[in-house]
Amino acid sequence: MKFVVDYFGCRSNQAEVQEWIIELEKRGYELTLAPAEADFGILNTCSVTAKAEKDVLRFIAKTYRNTKVGWIIAGCTVAHDREVLSQRYKNYFFFDNREKKQLVQAVCELFPIASRMIFHSSFKSRIFLKVQDGCNFRCAYCIVPSLRGKAQSVSKKEAVDKVRHYASLGYQEVVLTGINLSAYGYDLFPRETLLDLIEAIEPLRGVEVIRLSSLDPRFIKYHFVKELRTFSKIADSFHFSLQSGSDAVIRRMNRGGKSGEYHKILAHFRKFFPDANLGADFIVGFPGESEKEYQETMDFIQSSELNYLHIFPFSSRPGTKAGMLDPLAPEIVRARARELKELGNGLKLAYRERFLGKILPGILIEENANYSMVITRNFLSVRIPPVRGYKKRKLSVWIERVVNENLCEGRIA
Repeated sequence: MKFVVDYFGCRSNQAEVQEWIIELEKRGYELTLAPAEADFGILNTCSVTAKAEKDVLRFIAKTYRNTKVGWIIAGCTVAHDREVLSQRYKNYFFFDNREKKQLVQAVCELFPIASRMIFHSSFKSRIFLKVQDGCNFRCAYCIVPSLRGKAQSVSKKEAVDKVRHYASLGYQEVVLTGINLSAYGYDLFPRETLLDLIEAIEPLRGVEVIRLSSLDPRFIKYHFVKELRTFSKIADSFHFSLQSGSDAVIRRMNRGGKSGEYHKILAHFRKFFPDANLGADFIVGFPGESEKEYQETMDFIQSSELNYLHIFPFSSRPGTKAGMLDPLAPEIVRARARELKELGNGLKLAYRERFLGKILPGILIEENANYSMVITRNFLSVRIPPVRGYKKRKLSVWIERVVNENLCEGRIA
């Protein structure tokens, strides 16, 4: 029996989808990329912004019109609006975030098969592993805690066992993800930390790269960065949830930090990882953001160690503190978002040009008749001539050309 999957939103959603695929294939289900071939589908949803939720609802409506198969709809949009969805799409099955743990078993009951054949879908080099869910913070703009609940961590043993299994399937890079990854282990007894988890994964055979998803600055101290440098498999790319460079805006966001602290954190990473690719999330157009406060964020970015930006226009979500505030004029938000994205593109381009003529370690993530793609440890996408036989091998790539802010070209060194 064949199934198709799709997802919206964060890396945690992607990690969940990858785990569902692997577990279903072990039970005899076969993944297909063609919806027309599928006997059922699985969709993992996102409602972190109004646009994300709108995209999800459009996708569900389209599949309902155009496909005859049953779909399992899971995640934040279900948690946010389950009653409406259930009434509108009566032959679909809905699982909120608390019910995701039962999703694979539910598939086996809803779409039973007798096959004992084990499938493994086309080779992937990178696996996203969700080791933490939920969040105990209450940032003024964020709806996620009400959809995913309090912070919960996977036990270190369970996480290590999963990584060992994924490595046996050929995955060379493990991306550790969570709704608040930096909070990993604080809810466990005895308490663990993200450093403890990395230390346990580092020796595993077959794992070449351990990459971290977004890090919360409220958990990052000098000691954390210094200790992180002792692990040889940690990827030279780090992403931070900063959201603003203006102290006044950070305070109104209920983030509990200051821009000066952010500068120190980035400087620590630059000290211990001098060639690392450093990026951050920023929300533009938060209610009440003045021109002066916006300029403070611009100045912060331009004077920081950052190499790329993820820019999110503020999205008002019902049920949040910021959702009750008067929004800025849409044209102001769009103009500021456009300016920050242009600034981010310049940072990305300048960072890539630093590596022209250099050799970087990486892993093969795609191969076809026309070209192959490599992701380097510092997270550069490098297009190379088509190769074969490198799927499970270490490789290094020579950067010969910067095509644009998102793509380099080169060849295997």
